[in-house]
Amino acid sequence: MKKSYYLWGIVLAIVLTGIVIFSGCTRSSGNAGETAVNSNSSQTQSSSESQKTTEQQSVSSSVTKSSAGTKATVSDGVQTVATTLDRGIYKPIVVQTGIPVKWIISANDGDLNSCNNKMLIRSYGVEQKLITGENVVEFTPTKAGTINYSCWMGMVGSTITVVDDINQ
Repeated sequence: MKKSYYLWGIVLAIVLTGIVIFSGCTRSSGNAGETAVNSNSSQTQSSSESQKTTEQQSVSSSVTKSSAGTKATVSDGVQTVATTLDRGIYKPIVVQTGIPVKWIISANDGDLNSCNNKMLIRSYGVEQKLITGENVVEFTPTKAGTINYSCWMGMVGSTITVVDDINQ
């Protein structure tokens, strides 16, 4: 009887591993990232240095790209940043402290999978399921530093670099 439970445990572990692997959820170094979330919490978390973006992004012309990620632009007291979701990759962004953020994440059909369809920014208490189309994430960063965010499983992740002056 004990052997039966042991074998079922092994089979279950193999099946669950296969689900994770084939669902498109892969470990990412965090050099790309994006997601949609709504939150007004204002905690921050320090992390390692910013990471470079190597992929081109098609975002609005008012948004620029820096070595740390797509940089927000400030207009009418709100900073806006736009990114696109790629399968298995979140992209980094750069925002400024003290100004509300409106993060627009575009997701095409086929780029969402069982892993990247729900994003967490734990430092801000943000959790949102992404849908095909345009997703909007809103929060206000209160302290400069690097904020990590990831998929709900913690396997695909990236960073939000918060700076004191976005123009420097």
